[in-house]
Amino acid sequence: MTTTKAAPRRGMKFILAAAGGGGKSTLAMLMSSTAHYRGVRTDVFDVDPANPTLRRYFKSMPEQHVLQDDRPDAIVPFFENFVFGDDSPAVVDLGANIEGSVLRWLNDRGAVVAENIRFIVPISKRDGLTAAARIVMNCGAAPVLLVHNEAGGLDAEAAVADPAFADLVAQVGPPARLPPLGTTMADVHRTSVPPHIMCKGPNRFAAQGALMMIRRVEAAFSDHPDFRPW
Repeated sequence: MTTTKAAPRRGMKFILAAAGGGGKSTLAMLMSSTAHYRGVRTDVFDVDPANPTLRRYFKSMPEQHVLQDDRPDAIVPFFENFVFGDDSPAVVDLGANIEGSVLRWLNDRGAVVAENIRFIVPISKRDGLTAAARIVMNCGAAPVLLVHNEAGGLDAEAAVADPAFADLVAQVGPPARLPPLGTTMADVHRTSVPPHIMCKGPNRFAAQGALMMIRRVEAAFSDHPDFRPW
């Protein structure tokens, strides 16, 4: 199956921010992999010193794209010098519950910076609603997309049924829905190989499963074109 090469979203930074266990790093990997599959050059930044998951998938990631300093005051300089160091589109995996420094920096910089940011907040359990509310309340002019991560099963269903989730939707708009991605997702986690690389592999069954995953990620963002890098 052929794909259409999309134009890069010049300067846009897609920041994955959420509570731990919401699927933030997985979704960051899937979005980046889908963009690469579509032929869109997208930078990838791992801003999670405690658990640099994204670096494990993108092994050729430049050293300067990984924040290794776990001090809170290291986050803002990293954003200014590297994430916003050029106008390339980028997917940014922000560590769990460290978004406070970014939100304060964003409010200091104002709308000029906010217009180039899209916050994406996956939710797979009710614990994630608190972090989501904190982001929504302090994101300034930057848009926010909530993602119902169905991989959370019953926990995810309980989260989206919570009145607090409905309140957030009323503020930021309809959520995206990321469906379960099938057995190939386990292979992606096990091998640390993103889907766009797996599609080129010799295992035809794995390649077909990876392509199906990419199609599902594309479908999840089909109604939210402002929040996808491809």
